[in-house]
Amino acid sequence: MELKFAQKIFNQFKIDDTIIRISQNKTGLINQTFELTTQRNKYIIQEINTKVFPNYQLGLENIILIKEQLKKTNYSYEFPSPILNQYMEFEHKIWRLLPFVNNSRSINKISNINEVKEAVKCIAEFYNYLKEFPIKKLNVTLPNFHSGKHKTLAFQKALKTANNARKKNAQKLILEIKKSLAILVQWDEICRQLPVRVVHYDTKINNFLFENNNNKVIALIDFDTLMPGCILSDIGDMIRTYSNPAGEESNEISKVICNGDIVTSILNGFKTSCELEINEKQNMFFGGLAITLMQSIRFLTDYLNNDIYYNTNYENQNLVRANNQYQLFVSLKNLNQ
Repeated sequence: MELKFAQKIFNQFKIDDTIIRISQNKTGLINQTFELTTQRNKYIIQEINTKVFPNYQLGLENIILIKEQLKKTNYSYEFPSPILNQYMEFEHKIWRLLPFVNNSRSINKISNINEVKEAVKCIAEFYNYLKEFPIKKLNVTLPNFHSGKHKTLAFQKALKTANNARKKNAQKLILEIKKSLAILVQWDEICRQLPVRVVHYDTKINNFLFENNNNKVIALIDFDTLMPGCILSDIGDMIRTYSNPAGEESNEISKVICNGDIVTSILNGFKTSCELEINEKQNMFFGGLAITLMQSIRFLTDYLNNDIYYNTNYENQNLVRANNQYQLFVSLKNLNQ
């Protein structure tokens, strides 16, 4: 993004300041994110992917509701939300401006167990303070987001419409996925039996900001998927993303082996710091198993659909991601045997 263009967007937010530097954050798979340095401050500006988040205005309503609720509590972490409580349209695109969390850093990969414990502590406090929130006030902005049935149907539809070359490239994984689909049927049944909560739905480690020079989490970020749901979605996604030392982008599939100590730390952390019901605690590990399989299917489905959802930087990247996640799913299954 050019500085002049960024300044025009920035001006929409009625802040009397001048941008002197801009840099892009390329870690996100969906939105375009930039860090702005002005003469007086720092900000984050994002272009919202309205194809992925068509109900972005309803999503903003959710963010504002939860922000106001957390203000009434002793929630000890920052919750950086859109400035002016607004999104702005500029040149047919939707933008938001966020405060920059000072003295913070993000990480893309777990390097020690204390990072895991800190992230669990942060999101557990989030759940605890929102346990009594009137969930019916929240909008469902992404219907069927973690529906096993929906993901299965989307996968089956993609198989019918995909070009032959992509189906051939993915044939081995397609066969393995087909044999594992019963896991998603079980997932839907378990989730129907659990309480509906305020769920973040994207608890990967780079959505927790750490204080510079130590392992203390100081902020929870990225609330596009904030909506009602099953808490196993978040716990499962933490197991999926934290326990894979190779990372979901690694193409060295044979090196994708889950870290059992990290899985244990996540499970124990929630058991001791989060006010969960018995049936939620009993199914936490299964949540990791199901969400990992679901993510493999989502990557594979997008590959078969010619990469229309996740950003890609090279050919067959979504197939690599899908194979990576399926290998992690197998490793998690072996861990539980």
